[in-house]
Amino acid sequence: MKDLAYACRNLRGEMNLSPAQRVPLLASGNSELLAEFAPYLKPLCKLSAVEIVGDLPADADSPVAIVGATKLLLQIEIDVAVESERLDKEIARLTGEIGKARAKLANQSFVARAPAAVVEQERTRLGDFVATLEKLEPQRQRLQNRQA
Repeated sequence: MKDLAYACRNLRGEMNLSPAQRVPLLASGNSELLAEFAPYLKPLCKLSAVEIVGDLPADADSPVAIVGATKLLLQIEIDVAVESERLDKEIARLTGEIGKARAKLANQSFVARAPAAVVEQERTRLGDFVATLEKLEPQRQRLQNRQA
């Protein structure tokens, strides 16, 4: 439940929602577990409702958070231009971080001299950056298709 609440709060932050604004949440995944957690998620994440669905709508513009096998989506209308700009900035930042991490790992001197834990941490960071980028690019593509 902690991870679900964290993901909901991250979505609110990504969408720049006011803490006072209550919005509905669409969730897909383990319906029994989601039904059990819904009463707790509503106040913790400032939600107006939690709707458990089989699959999230494919045409939704809002970002989707993935927690294990659960997908979360805040059901709000977004400004496509502003959201596209935000996604472009985040993708550019992630691309830069991926470049830095790959450069470090490609440097034989760094890999040979750094403690194994530091090298492994850098590999983990690289994997996290790549995974996040892979989630953001389809969102940006959907927004670009909608603008066209």
